[in-house]
Amino acid sequence: MIVLPVILALSIPFVSAQANDSAVQIEAIEAHFTQAALVPELLATFDPSSILTINFDGVGDLSPGQALTQDQVAPTPTIQITAANSSVDLTGNFTLAMVDADIVGADESNITRHWLENSVVVSNGEVSNSSATAITSYAGPAPASGSGPHRYVVILYQQPSSFSPPSEFSQPNLGVSKFDLNGYVKDSQLGPIVAVRSVSHISKNFFHSSFLTGKLLYCRSRY
Repeated sequence: MIVLPVILALSIPFVSAQANDSAVQIEAIEAHFTQAALVPELLATFDPSSILTINFDGVGDLSPGQALTQDQVAPTPTIQITAANSSVDLTGNFTLAMVDADIVGADESNITRHWLENSVVVSNGEVSNSSATAITSYAGPAPASGSGPHRYVVILYQQPSSFSPPSEFSQPNLGVSKFDLNGYVKDSQLGPIVAVRSVSHISKNFFHSSFLTGKLLYCRSRY
């Protein structure tokens, strides 16, 4: 969370540095999403205003160069959000989604829904689902062995008062399945993307995270 200047003028350079750092990280994320063919293939418009940090129990915040097993990313993570600047409004409801965009070059018919929760909120800098509707509860990355580097994307959308999910996505407890992400966003009248995080990997049993930006991770197999 960006700290606002309170009394001491000495706090102003610190705040500015934080804001500038967040802005630089967002610019880098935008560039890498384009390089990974996630924009415009998966996300036609992409102008995030915040950064997500993903934390797995027993692992902590995902960090550069961190080796992880499939078991380590199996539990539902906690997600923190940092606004790029003090003008970003993180009040109200949001929709949280995680999709597997498959390998580079795959078309939209290959997108798989791994997580979809409506009406999450941001509380004390953390995405909270205590009063959310879990259409699809979190299901960790699990690509088939030898299928190539899949691109997993966690996205937080603004959820306006006009939000109305399609009837087939109005009830909880749907399993992992193929998913028309852009069709869902359009039909349910979701707002713009607030923040994203991308993780991709090859191996079914072991993968390795490599640093691309402050908050954008790619995971690649060691074999």
